[in-house]
Amino acid sequence: MTRDATFRLGDLVARIDAIAVAEGLLRKGEAQGDRDLAGTAFDAILYDLLVIGEAVRSLPQELRDSEPGVPWSGIVGMRNVIAHEYFRIRSEVISTTIDEPLAMLRGACERLLRS
Repeated sequence: MTRDATFRLGDLVARIDAIAVAEGLLRKGEAQGDRDLAGTAFDAILYDLLVIGEAVRSLPQELRDSEPGVPWSGIVGMRNVIAHEYFRIRSEVISTTIDEPLAMLRGACERLLRS
């Protein structure tokens, strides 16, 4: 079963929201010294980034071209690293990805959904 671009954009927004929840749990786990909570939250973030990359990869090129400020190929590249080169994952790189870049992606998805 294939999903059209509208569903994929909705998936992107949902996964971005899920990352925000997981990031809160990650910070809580770090603050409390709870390595299990922090590790599980980090894994959830990785999963959501994988889903985001897969959804972006499946968006039509013309749709991505309509939002040139979004680093679409970088998003897919991160998915590839998470899926195929997991040993290269660095928590500091993931941390820089989950705030402003995801907010930019969320804004682009919302604009595309409205159009």
